[in-house]
Amino acid sequence: MSIDLKQSRPSNDFVHRVTDVRAGLEDLRHNGLKRGDHPGFENLYDHYSVKPGSMTFIIASPAVGKTAILYEILINLAEYSDYRIAIFSPEGGSPTDLYAEILWAVLRKPFLKNDIVNASDEEVEAAYAFIEKHFYIIDSGLKDLTAESFFRAVEDIEKEDEIKIDAIVIDPIVELNINPDNKRDDIALGSFLTRVRKFSSEKMIHTFIAIHTKAMQALSKKMDDGTTMLYYPQPTFFDTMGGMMWSRKGYMVLSLWRPPVELIHPDEDRPYESNETIIEVLKVKPKIMGKRGKVSLYYDYMSSRFYEKDGLGNKQFSRDILAKEEPKQDPPQEEIPF
Repeated sequence: MSIDLKQSRPSNDFVHRVTDVRAGLEDLRHNGLKRGDHPGFENLYDHYSVKPGSMTFIIASPAVGKTAILYEILINLAEYSDYRIAIFSPEGGSPTDLYAEILWAVLRKPFLKNDIVNASDEEVEAAYAFIEKHFYIIDSGLKDLTAESFFRAVEDIEKEDEIKIDAIVIDPIVELNINPDNKRDDIALGSFLTRVRKFSSEKMIHTFIAIHTKAMQALSKKMDDGTTMLYYPQPTFFDTMGGMMWSRKGYMVLSLWRPPVELIHPDEDRPYESNETIIEVLKVKPKIMGKRGKVSLYYDYMSSRFYEKDGLGNKQFSRDILAKEEPKQDPPQEEIPF
């Protein structure tokens, strides 16, 4: 008596055979892997892109401009890739405070009226409309917010507004209760990051998580005047609470650093600038999304935005890099990128 193994084989949702993914493999074969969405700067895009359904972990010490750089990337994704974004960032203040910061960056000039430069009422209304379409703030007030409550809030936004959320932000991770059952810290963190990965993948949402550093060992440098300067180096996985768990579970991992101006850039033989932030890409997965390395971005206070420098040292804001020309008057009338 013969047995039909195909018919007798039990069904198992965890087992995938090549025939199950043949269509996806054929698409890869003929179309190749695709880079993620553009973060706004060519030098940064060479190392880092934003893949739907994936995650970015951002490691930074306090007061290095972590939130400002995150807002820069988010606004560029909203403006040029039409992202809708939900932000949980109680450390940044109330929803009014957070929206005021985003408005300043969207306007590229102070939102608050002052004696130097002011946005017109028309510009402010346009900024309101842009933010209304692209940004949502999740805020629990003084109440504890668990990871599951946060995910439900994201799903509620999608259901109530009948839209698709493309990115979510947890800034920083310590503000979210990821261990309501009081498990051992490393177990709770591992379980949480697995849950984030599944949520991101199933919903095709890119998740940004900001991570503060723990106490770091200061480095010392002997100065020309005989004094000794103490400073903190660029943080790594080992400088975070949770350590290598962020490396094992991460896809894209960035480290932010504000170097002291007294230091000399090791590759360019120049002093670091006072408004310079170094972004180091510590991990890239999959490889097509970027590559490891370091990139400099520079903060412009008046516009609350960042710029990079081209080969001649000229400032390049995201609008200079990604903006389109106005349609030509002569046919064919279509937008042509720079």
